[in-house]
Amino acid sequence: MGYMSDVKAVTKTADASAVVGRSRLKGVYFTNTATASSFTLRNGTTDSDTALITITTPAVAGAQDLLLPEDGMLFDSGIYIDVNDANVTSVTLLFEGGAAA
Repeated sequence: MGYMSDVKAVTKTADASAVVGRSRLKGVYFTNTATASSFTLRNGTTDSDTALITITTPAVAGAQDLLLPEDGMLFDSGIYIDVNDANVTSVTLLFEGGAAA
């Protein structure tokens, strides 16, 4: 069995630097209102850093999760959560490496 690192979690309710340092995103859990919206995960610590993935929320209030396959998605400069509007009420990231901001 190979070395496995601990998976950590961080939750944010608005635009924010969520993870600092090199990390691998393993999963995302988010809650939203009944109005469709979106949020973007950026490689870095600001809203001007490179977007690596944009997730669109459904037009139904509730919660959704997204698990990334295999080794997940590499963010070599941290992870910034950039929400489109108040219809995204929280975003939880499951990650390895880095540290919660």
